[in-house]
Amino acid sequence: MSYENIEPDPRRDHPPNTHVRRWGAVYLLLILFLGSWLGQFFTQLSEFKSDQQEHGQPFSLGDFWPNFFASTFENWQSEWLQLVFQAILLLGAKHFLFRVEAEDMERLEAKVDKISQQLRERPLERT
Repeated sequence: MSYENIEPDPRRDHPPNTHVRRWGAVYLLLILFLGSWLGQFFTQLSEFKSDQQEHGQPFSLGDFWPNFFASTFENWQSEWLQLVFQAILLLGAKHFLFRVEAEDMERLEAKVDKISQQLRERPLERT
């Protein structure tokens, strides 16, 4: 069997791998992240201004930034804590939950190795 005539990707209508196709999900997540952060900024800015007016104090952007970053990092801290906790649980549970899948994969790999070995031992048929 000759592999010379096989094209790398025989699909004719398949679009090429462009930068946007490869990195589009990253850009979309970045836009969603920045959009939500801007939403938090404007919401918190409005709340901070109304609190300042309620207490009869003038609005100062310098007083706002520490408040904004404190709430941002508090939010991110809880999100990262959840992410790390989930990762630890999944890594710990993979030995119990995914053991069967690993054993199945090992069986499949052994079968593929056996077939490969048999193909190598068989003389090449000429067509």
